Amino acid sequence: MDQGLSDKKMIQDVTRLGVQAAVLLRGVMLQKVDRETLEWGLKELSVSEMMDKYFHKLIRQPQYVYLLNLLHLVFSLEGQLDFQIQEYGMDSLKDDLQEINFSLQQIGSQFDLDALREPI
Repeated sequence: MDQGLSDKKMIQDVTRLGVQAAVLLRGVMLQKVDRETLEWGLKELSVSEMMDKYFHKLIRQPQYVYLLNLLHLVFSLEGQLDFQIQEYGMDSLKDDLQEINFSLQQIGSQFDLDALREPI
């Protein structure tokens, strides 16, 4: 799929956010990342800023459904982390990791991620 420069930047930004979130969650699963570090890491991803920046573009273009899903997953994870952990425990994050990984797989099969590594 051919994208313009702004679309390439958006795909790159959202995909990078998803990979970073997956790395954090994998660290939790391996018991190498604690709750405080996870909270800090999710805040550092600045998902709210990315949501503000890309949300309206993503909802208007169906080909970006997995990017939108990925953005929503990380946004919800950050916003509801305390509740989720209190209600379901740290193990519940495994489901989030699986969903993020699924979206990343779909993005990888839809877009040429190697081309996104090129400078924009």
